Amino acid sequence: MIPAQNLVSNFCTTKAGLAVGTTTTTTTANASLFCIAGKAYSAAAASNAATPTTDAVTGAAFTALALNEAGVFVICLDTSGALKIVQGGIVDYTDAGAYAEAPKLPAIPDTLCPIGLEFVKVISTGSAWTMGVSNQASQTGITKTFVDLMVMPQRPITA
Repeated sequence: MIPAQNLVSNFCTTKAGLAVGTTTTTTTANASLFCIAGKAYSAAAASNAATPTTDAVTGAAFTALALNEAGVFVICLDTSGALKIVQGGIVDYTDAGAYAEAPKLPAIPDTLCPIGLEFVKVISTGSAWTMGVSNQASQTGITKTFVDLMVMPQRPITA
């Protein structure tokens, strides 16, 4: 039997349906049922929700991705259902679509529930991109991939 204190206590039981919004917004197509510290919460679907401009852990503005860089962002909810984002690692990325290693995932505090990842890749024909400031919608030379989560993965996911 697994002791209760070893069970995952922050998780999402529904697929958020993450997608780009218009301009700088993020969409969660589905309502989310989630758990933080063993307590159940819910958040309504949010079309074109304001994307945070600061990292939920550091409180600092997100670091921009330059040309030929890729980065990962963990999309979370807090107990009020507010969208929070934590920036992970930034790695070199080539126009051919390769990087030596996947961007590292950040540590998520136990006050947040991860509901998804957003991978952003900028090639040489793109332009510098900053979460919450730059356009989330289609841009030349910039690719975004969303991955809905139920729990935080133990290693980087690349697609």
